[in-house]
Amino acid sequence: MRVMVGVARRGAPELLKDLDRLLPLRDMELLLVHVIDNGARGEIGLARGRLLPRPIPPHRLRTIGDAERHGAALALDEAAGAAASLGARSETVVAEGEPGRVISTMAEARGCDLVALTVREDRGAERAGPHSLGHTARFVSDHSPCPVLLVRGRRPG
Repeated sequence: MRVMVGVARRGAPELLKDLDRLLPLRDMELLLVHVIDNGARGEIGLARGRLLPRPIPPHRLRTIGDAERHGAALALDEAAGAAASLGARSETVVAEGEPGRVISTMAEARGCDLVALTVREDRGAERAGPHSLGHTARFVSDHSPCPVLLVRGRRPG
């Protein structure tokens, strides 16, 4: 079974441990994917344009991109280490674009049997409903070509 795991900047080891409790990962093939949302750079430019009329200089955009790729590599290295400790085989992929679209498209292209993601946890005590997931999890749950497992982190206590 090939499982795509959406890897955020934080929390991949916890996601994999939770996933392992639900679906033992030993000898499983994991595709660990981190998507850099490059649309956010455009949003920064729009917000900045309201304050400063000049666009973000190209060297700053390169610096932002380099930092994003470095953070993605660190997150994926941590996830790969956690996967190995659980006995899973893994491949890591860094992609750029709108995360929900990239994950859904890649799941189909790579023949994944399942996509596992965390839901957004920084929303406070928001009630259940479509906004409780976050835009990436919502898009993937609506458009994935295979089943999607949304994992909500455990609350302390």
